[in-house]
Amino acid sequence: MDVRHFRYFLAVAEALSFAKAARALHMSQPPLSKRIADMEEEIGVKLFDRTSKKVELTQAGEALVPYARDAILAFDAAVRAARSQSPSRRHRVRIALPPETSRVVIEELVRRLEQLRIEAEPVEACTADQESLLRAGDIDIGVLRLPFDDRGFWVSPPLAQSLGIVMDATHPLCSQPRIFLDDLSPYPLVQFARHYAPGLYDELLRLCAEGGYSPSKILHGVRMTAALLRTEQAVTFTTPRFLKRRGDGGTKELVWRSLQNDPIHWWTSAACRLEDHRGSVKAAIEVVLATVEQHENWLRIPRPEKFAK
Repeated sequence: MDVRHFRYFLAVAEALSFAKAARALHMSQPPLSKRIADMEEEIGVKLFDRTSKKVELTQAGEALVPYARDAILAFDAAVRAARSQSPSRRHRVRIALPPETSRVVIEELVRRLEQLRIEAEPVEACTADQESLLRAGDIDIGVLRLPFDDRGFWVSPPLAQSLGIVMDATHPLCSQPRIFLDDLSPYPLVQFARHYAPGLYDELLRLCAEGGYSPSKILHGVRMTAALLRTEQAVTFTTPRFLKRRGDGGTKELVWRSLQNDPIHWWTSAACRLEDHRGSVKAAIEVVLATVEQHENWLRIPRPEKFAK
């Protein structure tokens, strides 16, 4: 048994689902179940009660949780301490970024960190996956959409991006000189699936309802977004950069329009584990924030109190 078994155990203990834990660990379920079974056999106690409908911690499992977490923290701290004794060693920092991050940001981020003798390892991951990857120690820094479960994390002050709507160039709303949120009411909304960022998904729909927009239908899509906008007379919330990344700014097939009174925002923070907010990780977070603020027009706007936990 080694520290990986503790990581597997904590993933299952936090999710109370072998399937969800396996997805978070980026592995299939059978080997995860096998490793937990091996762990139970070596320790000599049952850690989980499993049925076809649910997974629960046994008393022994509940007792093990804090010790497993401490063991992982101690192991990671020991590795960092050993690595820090090599003055010539280049620091490698694993940074997770949202799928919509532009190529310019990634290239500039790598270049700026190279100047600090930090080797950046960019990883593409949605907010929900980044939470799991941070807790498992598989990434050092996450760039996450708020709100998310920040227990055990250091989280930067949020940056905001104002969202307008994208629609097909033949959409009826294109002829309106000004568009308010409640003008969207007859039209479907194309939205990412909830499991990518549950907190943000719920917050966006709540903001829609407060502004008088109850979508007639919600269509889940990411890569299919453009096709759904064209075939369903739907709209989606995004920044103007969406069209620049796709190249549709030249074909004029899709159109971006602002919303009156600026009612919809994405709020984003950089995060790391509390014990890691120092050294190369702290320096890399400062570079991440400066880079996205410069190249993706993130704004230092205070997050409204109504969104506070």
